[in-house]
Order: sequence, then structure tokens, then C-alpha cells
Amino acid sequence: MQIRALLTLTLASLWMCIAVQPAQANREANRLYEQAVTEHGQVSVGEQFTLYARAAEAGHPVAQYNVAMMYANGEAVNVDYQQAAYWFLKSANQRFAPAQHRLGELHYFGMGGLTANPRTAARWFEAAASQDDPDGCMNLAIMAGAGDVVPLDSGRAVELLDCAASGAHESAAEYRQLLQASPNGRFSEAQRRSFWNRQRQYWVEMAAQFGVRDAEEAVTDGNPVP
Repeated sequence: MQIRALLTLTLASLWMCIAVQPAQANREANRLYEQAVTEHGQVSVGEQFTLYARAAEAGHPVAQYNVAMMYANGEAVNVDYQQAAYWFLKSANQRFAPAQHRLGELHYFGMGGLTANPRTAARWFEAAASQDDPDGCMNLAIMAGAGDVVPLDSGRAVELLDCAASGAHESAAEYRQLLQASPNGRFSEAQRRSFWNRQRQYWVEMAAQFGVRDAEEAVTDGNPVP
């Protein structure tokens, strides 16, 4: 059964997913995850982390994603991108598309102790896009439309942008117009870098929202956009 996100929680937990139970999750993982969801709004953030961590340890992919985001944002725990990468990988290997595109971004930017590797990032974006994940489609579209690591293919880039738009990605229409207006059928280097700087800024703003000092340095380790 394909995992289908039903709800994103608000404000401090915009990133957190509540989803239909995946078929591959075992019964105990499902039970722990259901408990975490049920008690989410009734307990402290620290207790939320504990509940999701139990479900994550039991193998629930959505709980693993939530734990990864809590580590990435410094919510209830210290910011730890290595732990975030660890839990994103656990979830991504169970084909949870949001984890796949987030893990791809960590590889793209070289976060979480990972070496910046756009080729590995592209593979994770491809995995997410194959499930019509709007962020995976968007990220892969930029790469295809710029010939960034993957072969230049403006036709495929348009298809991926349409996929992103169908998932209500806020940048899809803008970049579709840019690509169609391009005289050589590709994104310019400035457009490519602008997109990835915007994506990196997401991580910076999330870290800052949860009170991380020097959020820019914490997120990027001083690494420029590839």
C-alpha cells in the first residue's frame, strides 16, 4: 500500500506527518505510532519525541521521518544532522517519499556528515518523484532542466514541474514559465543556484525557528551550493 499523507500539523510542527499505516510496518510499530499520533497534542514536545522515537525504533517509516525532522530542527533535542540523516535513511529505505527527498537534499548540500554528492541526491529525488512526491519532482525538474548531474532534458523537466504543480508545490509554476521562456531550453546557472539557495534557506529558517544560534553555519557548515 502506498503511504498517503493525510495531515501536516501546524506552526511548530509543520513538517510532521500523520499517514495511513503502511503495509510493511509491523503490528507493534503501528501500535506505537498510533499512540504517538493520539497523544501528540496532549503531551510536551519532549514526550512527543519519545513516543515517535519508540515507533521509529520499532520500524515505522513515518515515525522515523518525524524523528529525523525533530533532529534536523532541534525540536526537543539538540540539532543533530547526522542523526537526522540516519533516520531519513531508515524511512527512505521503506519508500517513504518525503524522507527520500529530504535525504536527497542532505546529500545535495553535504549535511549530516555526508559529503556533498548531487548524483546520490538525484537518485533519492528520482525515488521520491516516482511516487509523485511534489518536492522530489520539483528538485529533479531543476536538475533535468539545468543538466545538473542528470542529462539535460527540458521535456522531462516540464513533466516533473507539472507533477510538482499537481502536488501544489509553490515554485512549480514560476520555474515552468522560466524554462518555457528560456531561449536555449534550459535553466540558467543563476536560476539553478537561486532555486538551491532557496531550498537551503528552508533548512536555515527551520533551525532558526527552533532557536538554533548561528543557524546558517549549523545547516551549511560553510558549504556553498554545489
